[in-house]
Amino acid sequence: MSKKHKNKGVQAIPALAVQPTDITQDSLTNLVAGLMNSRDKMAYNHYAFRKTVSRSELATMYRSNWLARKIIDAPAEDMTREWLSLETGDEKSKDALEAAEKRFKLVTLLTNNLKWGRLFGGSALYMSLAGEDPETPLEIERIRRGALQGFLVLDQHQLTVDKQPCLVDLNRPEYWRPEHYRVADTQQIIHASRLIFSDGALVPVSDLKNQGFWHDSVLQALYDELQRGDTVASGTASMFFEMCVDILKIDGLTTKLNSDEGTREVQKRFEVTNTAKSFNRMMLLDSADEYQQKTINFSGVSEVATMFLQRISGAADIPATRLLGQSPTGMSATGESDIRNYYDALKAKQENILRPQVEKIYDVMAMSELGHPLKDLVIEFNPLWQLCEAERANAEKIRAETDQIYLMQGVIHEAHSLKRLKANDTYAITDEDLDEAQALAQELDTPDEPDATRPDQGTPQTHDKTPV
Repeated sequence: MSKKHKNKGVQAIPALAVQPTDITQDSLTNLVAGLMNSRDKMAYNHYAFRKTVSRSELATMYRSNWLARKIIDAPAEDMTREWLSLETGDEKSKDALEAAEKRFKLVTLLTNNLKWGRLFGGSALYMSLAGEDPETPLEIERIRRGALQGFLVLDQHQLTVDKQPCLVDLNRPEYWRPEHYRVADTQQIIHASRLIFSDGALVPVSDLKNQGFWHDSVLQALYDELQRGDTVASGTASMFFEMCVDILKIDGLTTKLNSDEGTREVQKRFEVTNTAKSFNRMMLLDSADEYQQKTINFSGVSEVATMFLQRISGAADIPATRLLGQSPTGMSATGESDIRNYYDALKAKQENILRPQVEKIYDVMAMSELGHPLKDLVIEFNPLWQLCEAERANAEKIRAETDQIYLMQGVIHEAHSLKRLKANDTYAITDEDLDEAQALAQELDTPDEPDATRPDQGTPQTHDKTPV
């Protein structure tokens, strides 16, 4: 074969062949360390849904585990602790609604509704109206006076979806929620519009059907963390039983234990030795025996336990100062920022979750108590952060100094300051006091009419400037 033909038959091989699979990916890889490739054990990790916690286990956790109970109760109780204020031009109507609120124990029932919704994944507050069919949609404007009989809390295990198909109606605010529910172990059907729902931890809409159109319990995502925390706590408690262990090395012990007589002899010897040690703190041993005492080192246990409690606190979205009742740690730590952030989060839940509920409830109570709606009713949640006595006094002093400056500059009148003091219940200021202050302010604002009898008012006087 000629040299020319040899060159044609041999293909040039590049020094480094780049295959399509060798293109660098965005993920961090390290072939030497085995990071994020087939050699890395973490590459085989994946999340799998372990199980849905049953109702009986949820109830047991709530009744027997103080952390689980506090995780459920604390946010619900804090959301309703300071409750709300009603504002309307009709004071008699306001007093009637506040009296009905206490009579029906509305705050307690709404709090329980939030608790069972968090614990079981869903709950509903049923509004019982006399003379109306619960199966029909609620029409608030047609509620008769005195029809409201009270409220009843039903958790998701007391309500089941009616067999009627769940039609998707995008015109409904909660299109995914069934329209009818059946009370467990009864034939009573209730329309969804007559129920005030409290949901737990939200799940995707695509998974709701498999769960009977109810959401998850708040404890579902915390289940593993709570178990780990309990394991650390119980393991630490068990360590105290073996914190100090006596060790006796006896020559020929195994041979003696091979017979019943030898076993009884060894047991009798240990009993006598232990009795002597307990009685006079003296241990009598054979010269061939060896005695040791081992103690468990508890250093680091506290840090491990604290770490798991902090994980539970973070998972529950409740600061440790509130969940655990412990003092804040760290230099210059007061825990105020954590509590304020927690209260801000609850304030958002009040507006997003509680406000639609209480507005609907007060509309129903207005029709039942007054016979007509209150269109000017304003509902405002009271602040969760309450000032101490010293802080309130300091704030009131600052407001008083501000009012004094504005009064001296003529920006406001005494009536404006009195209104603020009455709104804050600083003093027992009556409506008559406000009327008198407003009348006085109007008199001061009205300019004086010119007096013709005075030489400096009315028609200007002419003066003879002719020199004498």
